[in-house]
Order: sequence, then structure tokens, then C-alpha cells
Amino acid sequence: MRFAKPLFSLLVFILFVTGCQSATGTENAGDTNSEGETDELTPVKVGYLPTTGHSLYYIAEEEGFFEEAGLDITLSSFNNSGEGINAVAAGQLDVGTFGTAAPLKFEEEGAEFIFFGGQMGTGAGVVAKADQAEALKDPANFAGKKVATVSLATGDVVWRGALAEAGLDWEEDLEIIEMQSPADVITAVNQGEVDAGVVWVPFVEKAKQEGLEIVSYSDDYFPEHVCGRLIANPSKFEENPDLYVGFMEAMIKAEAFLQDENNKDSVIKDVAKYIDVDEEIIEKDLYSDYLIQTADPDKEAILAFRDTMVNIGYLEESRDVSDIINIDVYKQALDNVMEQDTDNPYYDQLIDRYEDRNLDL
Repeated sequence: MRFAKPLFSLLVFILFVTGCQSATGTENAGDTNSEGETDELTPVKVGYLPTTGHSLYYIAEEEGFFEEAGLDITLSSFNNSGEGINAVAAGQLDVGTFGTAAPLKFEEEGAEFIFFGGQMGTGAGVVAKADQAEALKDPANFAGKKVATVSLATGDVVWRGALAEAGLDWEEDLEIIEMQSPADVITAVNQGEVDAGVVWVPFVEKAKQEGLEIVSYSDDYFPEHVCGRLIANPSKFEENPDLYVGFMEAMIKAEAFLQDENNKDSVIKDVAKYIDVDEEIIEKDLYSDYLIQTADPDKEAILAFRDTMVNIGYLEESRDVSDIINIDVYKQALDNVMEQDTDNPYYDQLIDRYEDRNLDL
């Protein structure tokens, strides 16, 4: 089985302007220090998808953690991973989070990226109408069905992996319709154009609001799989490593803020500024167990995910890509944060997770 290759020579060098939906950023150009001088903030362009899974960005911005790190963030929203990958590859973004499948696919085609942090894991799901949902809990029952997905979405890879494990050939045994956005997928399912669809947060719960049922979460198929990874253009990454250490310090603080339930109201309000869904959905996504949110790069899981992509034909070449996964910037940022806040026990948990998911390979 082989996944159709993207038109890489065309895609990678398209300017990201056509894919960009909106941009927000800190308006303050800098802070005044004790001597009355202005400390200029370093501008950083960040690309994301409008999902609750990217909440660490929103929290870090709204709670001032990016500014504490000396960074002036401009957040640009994209419709899908392919559009955002173009921007990172062309050097138009300093940081991007566009799944795991898309950067790995484009990397095989010749693009250059550095993975240096995390944002989310799991958080995708298959949705269908009530009369189909129960039967489709068994992946083998997708035979003969028509299913809508978004090309190169992490959940799409995980779901196709489940089909393969069930003995199905996803090129021959069913029809897969690739769409531009998870909203389009939900519409197609509701209108009866397809039997089921693969979406990600917040669209999994949004689909329930629109009368659909959740067949399975992606975590049911592939426990603790990675999704949004932080990537950068290697040239940008090597030119200013301190910028990326500071960036990760802000992300780690945002993660700790999110994990403290005393901050729940503030977190929900922060995220609601960026995601156009009910706060009830935001709360369910962020405080249920089907979405992992951590800034850890999770090298082990990236490598395992790539193996899955090879097994289902998304990638052609089985090889070790450890050299494009930088775990040192995250560790330096974590050490810095722990020095600043020695009394926060959550950071000790992060050290344990880092050692388990990045060093024990």
C-alpha cells in the first residue's frame, strides 16, 4: 500500500499567506526596566491549528509567560497541517505545530525540520450517525464504507493503522474521502455523504453537539500516541537557540498552569479567546482523559509514530530520524524553570516523564 505523495516541489515553497486565517500578538513592544530603559521583546511568529489541543500556546500568551521569556508572539491560524508545513519549510514561521504525520511526510520528501517540543497527544476520534456508530467500533466493519478524513492528520494515520491491524486494505476495501478541514468532515457525515469521519479536538465533542456519536477515540487505537509536535526550520533553530529555550520555558509554565485545577476558570477563558466553541467543550477537552497536553518532545513516541506511518504505506523508507529530534532545548528550559520555581512538585513529574519518554530508547 502506498499513500499518494504530496506535490512537494509545489507545496513547500508556496507562500503561507494563502493558508493563514488570522493573527494575534502582544501589542506591547517591550517593558521598561528599573533604569527606565526599554527591554525589547524578540518577535516570534507561531503557526497553529484552531484546536483546544494547542491550548499551551493560548495559555502562555494570555498568562504572560511568553512575555516573561522576552518574546513578542504573533499567532497565525491555519486550516490544516499541509498549509502550515509550507510556512515552516519556507522559513515564514519560527515555530509551528501541525500534527506529527505531516512534518514526517514532508521530511521524507526532502523538507528540513527540527522537532524540539510537544503540544498535544491523542485527542482525535471517529464520529458517525447513531445507526452506524456501534457497528463501527470494530475497525473491521469499515469494509465497504465511505469515510471522510483530513489528509495527513494525525488521527487519520492512527485510524488507518487500526484498519491495517484489522486486516483491511484501506486502498481497496473502503473509500476514503480527503477533505480540507474537520468542519467539512462533520458536515459530510451529517449530510449522509459518508458513513463516518475522522476529526480532532474540539471537533470530536462539537460533532456530538451536532447529533453525531463518537465511534472511538484515537487513544483506543493507539494509546498515548503523539499529535502536535513543535517544529522549526533548522536554520532558524540553529541561529538563535536561546530563543527556543525561552519559548519552551513559557510552554512548560503554561503546562503547569493548565495542570493546576485551581486555574481552571482562567484556562477556559484563555482558550475561549482563540477557539470558537462553547466553554463546555473546552472544559471537557482539557480536563478529560482523551487529550494529553505536555510540552515534552516525546522522542520515543515520535519514532513509534513514524514506524506506524511506514507500516500503513504513508512513508516508504524505514529509517531512524533521531537526528532531527532535539530534546536538549526542552531539558535546558525545564532546568531553568525549576531553578526559578523550586517549590513546584509538578516539575519533578516532568523530569521523570522526560527521562522515560526521551532517554530510555
